[in-house]
Amino acid sequence: MSNRNLHSFSPLLLLLLCSCAGQQAPQGGPVDTDPPQIISTYPAPNTTRYNERRLVFEFDEYVERRTFEESIFISPAVGRVEFDWSGTEVEVRFTEPLRKNTTYVVTIGTDVADLRNRNKMERAFSLAFSTGDAIDYGMIEGKVYTLKPDDRSEGVMVFAYQLVNGSGDTLNPVHVAPSYVTQTGKGGEFTLQHLALGTYRILAVRDSYKNLLYDPEVDEYGVPTRDIVLTEEDSVASGIRIRLSKQDTTAPRLLKVTVQGRTQLLLECSEPMHQGTFFPQGVFVVDTLSNREVSVKSIAQLYSKPASFMVVTDTLEKERPYRIRVSDARDLAGNPMHPLANSISFTVTNERDSLDVRVIGISVADSAKGIVLRPDILVGFSTPVVREEAERGIRLVDSRNKVVPLHLRWFGGATVGLHPREELAGKSFYRLEIGLSSIKDLFSRRGRDTTLAVTFETLDPEALSAIEGRVIDTHPTDTSGSLILTAQNVEKKDAAPAQVVLSSSGPFRLNYLEEGRYILEVFRDRNKNMRYDSGLPFPFQTSERFVQYRDTLRLRARWPLEGILLELR
Repeated sequence: MSNRNLHSFSPLLLLLLCSCAGQQAPQGGPVDTDPPQIISTYPAPNTTRYNERRLVFEFDEYVERRTFEESIFISPAVGRVEFDWSGTEVEVRFTEPLRKNTTYVVTIGTDVADLRNRNKMERAFSLAFSTGDAIDYGMIEGKVYTLKPDDRSEGVMVFAYQLVNGSGDTLNPVHVAPSYVTQTGKGGEFTLQHLALGTYRILAVRDSYKNLLYDPEVDEYGVPTRDIVLTEEDSVASGIRIRLSKQDTTAPRLLKVTVQGRTQLLLECSEPMHQGTFFPQGVFVVDTLSNREVSVKSIAQLYSKPASFMVVTDTLEKERPYRIRVSDARDLAGNPMHPLANSISFTVTNERDSLDVRVIGISVADSAKGIVLRPDILVGFSTPVVREEAERGIRLVDSRNKVVPLHLRWFGGATVGLHPREELAGKSFYRLEIGLSSIKDLFSRRGRDTTLAVTFETLDPEALSAIEGRVIDTHPTDTSGSLILTAQNVEKKDAAPAQVVLSSSGPFRLNYLEEGRYILEVFRDRNKNMRYDSGLPFPFQTSERFVQYRDTLRLRARWPLEGILLELR
C-alpha cells in the first residue's frame, strides 16, 4: 500500500482507536443531576433453573466502570468474576460453576457513579435468580443512622450472617465474610432481599478497605438490638434500627509523671480515663532503693484534662528514685492500662512543697451572656481539696447580693459541679464567688487571701422555645433502666444536647431551647449508665433500643412544638 493510501485511512483508523480506548460520555447539554439506573438485566429477576455463567446489566447512562466493579456483591460467593463492557452495558462472567438448587442474590451498591457528573445510584439494586425450582423470599429492612448528623448516610455496607448451630458465639466479623450484603441508600435505608429462612446477625459497616470484613478502629460499625429470625410464618423483618459507632480497642498508656511538689505528682495518660476506675488503692508509689511503698492519699482527675490526674502522697524524699504504677484503671471504652506501659520512674528534685490551692478552670467565662437558667457549672482546683471547706468558700449571688442555694456534686477531689436548686431569673446578672483563703488541701495548705469572682448574664426566656410530646415504649420485656430523651441542636455542633429522663412511657417537655434545627431521640438506658451503648460486633453485644424522630425539628422563639410522638419498639 502506498503512503498516500495510508494517509487517506488515518482519520478512520484514528476514530476507531479512540472509540476503543475508553469510555466517552456524551458531551454538552444541561447539567446531569439524575442518578444512574439499571434498566434491564439478564437473566430476568426471579429466574429459576438458571445454569449459565454470566449476567448482563444495562444502565440508562454511562457509568464509571471501576465504581461498578467495586460495588457488585454476589451471595453466596461465586469466586472470581470477569467484566466485559460495551457502552452502557456490562457482562459479568463467572469463572466457576454455580451451586445446585441455590438462590443467588446479586447486589449493585450505591457507590456506582455516572460518568458525566458522578451522580451515585439512589438505592442499592438487587437481582435474584435460582439454579433450582424456587426463589428464597426472606427479607430484612431498616435504617442505619450515622455517627454524626452531617455524615454521609448512603453507601454503608449492611452484612447479614446466617447463624447455624450456635455459630453466633464464635462469629467474628473481623475474619468471617457475610452470607448476604447490601448498601444503604439515601437516608440510610437498606433492604436485604431473597434470604433463606433462618436466624441472622446484622452488622452495619462503613467498609473503608472494601474487603467485606469489619476492621476495628478503622471502620464505623453498628449492631441492632437483637438477632433476627425469619420463618415461614414471619419471613419479613422490618423497622430495624442501627446506629453507627466507632470501637476503641487501644489500651491506654501512662505517658508522663511530673513532680509538682514533695507530695504531688501529675500523671498524664495517652487518652481520657474513667474517673471511677482511678482510685488510691490502684496506684502504687515505691522507693526503688528500699522497696518501701509510699502511701497514696488521694487521686483527682483535673478539670478539662480527662487524661491527667493529680496524685497526692505522703512526703517524698529529695533525690530518691521512685516508681509509680497504675493498676485497674480503664479508659472510657473500658480498655485496661497497657501492662507494659502502666509505670514510670521519677526522682524528686524539689527542695520543699510550696504549692497553694488555685482555681485552674471554670466552665462559665467571666462576662458570659446567654447562660441557661439551670446551668451546670464546673469548677476545677489545682489539687484535691477538703470538700467541707470548699463548699463553705463557694457561693452564687444575684444582682441584689442574695445567695442562690446550690446543689454541689464532686467529681473526684479536685472538680466540683454547681447546680442551682431553683431556676435562675431570665436576663439577669449573677456572680460566682470562690474564697480561696477558706479552701484548703489535704495538707491544710490554703489558697491566697483573695476571692475569685466570675459574673455572667442569663439568657432571655422570650427568645427561647420548647418541645413537648409523648414517649411510648411498647416492648414487653426490655423495660430495665430509664428512658433518656435528647434534643441536639444540629446548627450548634458544640452545644450540649438538652435532656430529660423519664422513668416510664408518658409525656415530656424540653424547655428553654434556642432557635434552630433539632434532632430528637430517645433510648432505653438498659445498663443505667446515662449514655447510649451501641453494642459490640465481637464478642457480640446487642445495642440499646432507640428511636429518632422522623424529621429534623425546626424551632422558633416563642413557638413551642407540641404533639411530638416517639414510639420505641
